[in-house]
Amino acid sequence: MKANTNGAALIGVTLAILVAISGCQTKKETSGGKVNAAVSNPAPQTSTNSKQSEPAKTEPSAPSTAGSLATPTEAYKAGYNARQKKDLPALKRVLSSDAREFLTEIGKDEHKTLDDQLRELAERPQAATAETRNEKINGNRASLEYLNEKGKWVSMEFVKEGNDWKIDLPKSP
Repeated sequence: MKANTNGAALIGVTLAILVAISGCQTKKETSGGKVNAAVSNPAPQTSTNSKQSEPAKTEPSAPSTAGSLATPTEAYKAGYNARQKKDLPALKRVLSSDAREFLTEIGKDEHKTLDDQLRELAERPQAATAETRNEKINGNRASLEYLNEKGKWVSMEFVKEGNDWKIDLPKSP
């Protein structure tokens, strides 16, 4: 049956993506959030303008786990931190558009949304450290190795989308 063969291959690739995302960091390595909070929530200004009588609305949110995506290593760390915090929007942010689309399609077979799959991922064990090595950038593609939850070095692929590096699907050689 061709459908079973394709299904098995899709499950294998899905597991590879989920395993790749699962190996990211355990420590938050951002600027601590205070600098970002100061920028996003400036000090109140005194004004005689009646239009500003209502204070600016700020939405309460969990500390940002998005992190920088300026390098593949930073994207990796942002992904793990998002996973650790169970921050689904941040997890989606670190996945390439191809990876998000692929996981969405795979989920349809199991009647699961992308959020369902990422929620399940966030519950799985992850590496004790954020160790990476051998980051290699070749144009808008990159790879690095990370230490997984079993203490083994595993390769992860990235693609540059706009100005951000994103975790991508493994590409065939």
